[in-house]
Amino acid sequence: MSLTDERDLPDGVKRIISILRQQEIPWELHAFEEPAHHAHEAAALLDCPLSAVVKSLVFQADATGEIFLVLVSGENRADIDLLHSLIGQPVHPASPEIVQRVTGYPVGAVPPFGLDGDYRTIMDADLMTHKRIWSSAGAVRILLGVTPQALQKLSQGRVECIKYFREET
Repeated sequence: MSLTDERDLPDGVKRIISILRQQEIPWELHAFEEPAHHAHEAAALLDCPLSAVVKSLVFQADATGEIFLVLVSGENRADIDLLHSLIGQPVHPASPEIVQRVTGYPVGAVPPFGLDGDYRTIMDADLMTHKRIWSSAGAVRILLGVTPQALQKLSQGRVECIKYFREET
C-alpha cells in the first residue's frame, strides 16, 4: 500500500502523525496489504524480531473500572499479578467492546499513545532493548516505527518489568 498521499490515511493514523510532528519525533510508517491484528503478523510483515513489536493492551481495574494502557513486547505476556502490585488493585484485560469505546480503536489497531482520555501507561522494560520498535499507527494495516525512548516520552509510560514468567517443572 502506498503512503504517498497522507490525505488517504484513516483519521486515527493522521492523528498519530500529527502528534509525532508536534513533538518533533522521528518516525517511520509502513503500510501493508495484509492486516497485522497480532504481534507475530506485524513482525512477519516488517521482518523484525517479535520482541520489537509493541502490543498495546487495555486493562481495566476490577473494583473501580479505571482503564490502563499496557505496552508489552510482542514476545511477552503481561503478568496480571505484577500489574496488580504496580497499579495497586486487581486488573483484567478489557473486553473488545470496552477497548473500542474507550480508545476509539478496535483490538489490534490501538496505538500506544494519542488516545482520548488520561490513562496511566505501563511500558514493558524489554522494549527498551531495541533501537526501533513497531506498533499499530491506528490501523491494522499501518505500522509505526519509533525509538523506545520516543515511545516512552509520547506515552508517558512507566517502564517496568511486567512479563509473565512460567516456572518450569
